[in-house]
Amino acid sequence: MREAGVEAAQTIMIGDTTYDMEMARVAGVGALGVAWGYHPVEALVAAGAHDISEAAETLVGQAERLLAAQAGAEKEIER
Repeated sequence: MREAGVEAAQTIMIGDTTYDMEMARVAGVGALGVAWGYHPVEALVAAGAHDISEAAETLVGQAERLLAAQAGAEKEIER
């Protein structure tokens, strides 16, 4: 994030393992799991996924919504 010049609220991790979801949560970024990957959806949710994409066709839209939600939450905190 530092190299890219972005904050945690502007970042999401997309992954297919519980490790990806755990890393995202530790880093303070959004965690978007994918249902077609290595670990089952239930495990991704238990590991802290904020959302699960069921198909590649919906991935971009879900990522955009998660980023927007994070930006909105950050604005609420700033108030």
